[in-house]
Amino acid sequence: MEKVFVIADIHGHYNRLEKLLTFWRPEEEQLIFLGDYIDRGKESLAVLKKVKALTEQGAIALTGNHERLFLKWLAEPEWAHYLGNNIGGTATLASLQQPEWNANTPEEIASCIIKYYAELLEWMDALPLFHQWDKYFFVHGGIDPEKEDAAQTEPRDFIWIREKFHHTPHLAKETVVFGHTPTPYLNNSGTGELWISPCGKKIGLDGGVILKDGQLNGIVLTKGTDEVIIHSISENSVVTETKTLPATSY
Repeated sequence: MEKVFVIADIHGHYNRLEKLLTFWRPEEEQLIFLGDYIDRGKESLAVLKKVKALTEQGAIALTGNHERLFLKWLAEPEWAHYLGNNIGGTATLASLQQPEWNANTPEEIASCIIKYYAELLEWMDALPLFHQWDKYFFVHGGIDPEKEDAAQTEPRDFIWIREKFHHTPHLAKETVVFGHTPTPYLNNSGTGELWISPCGKKIGLDGGVILKDGQLNGIVLTKGTDEVIIHSISENSVVTETKTLPATSY
């Protein structure tokens, strides 16, 4: 396809995802998700089912750090940090639990999830770390800026890297489209708008849907152009705008 529609960091906000997908044109845009489908929001299960169904129709879904944290907790349910406010795993477990389960302890809940959602967990565990298309490299967290071949980044950095990637001009030829770090932390304005680095080779897409006044962003990129169409869903508004990527400085 000549276009891609890219979405990052949904975090269990199913209704906003559905609103954002009304702008997707499946006949002409390849759908790409950048990870973090779960945790913090109340509708993680609904998001997972939706994204999985879309991948079965041809969408591409990458893994995020929150998917890996959830799988780690399933293997080690005594790891209480996953259930704290910082990660927000309690909301995910609440969306997954079924009324017929007689499960109270973390170990019992994990065991029930593993048995009940075996197919969903197998799909989640197999999600790739990155995707390349045209002049773009799609990833959850970022890349090692010192690697000329972005694909040679260490697996952990693909989903966890932050400051080193944000503040260092990278050597890879591609423009990196990423989520993970909410753009209110990257934009001088403190807003959830798209973040485009001064060098023009990094696009931050995570609008901070988990934050007060945050938004869920989706962008459309087209081969052969520097135009970006941005769709943003906040609690009280829906905004569409078009920007032109700056010329890269290196």
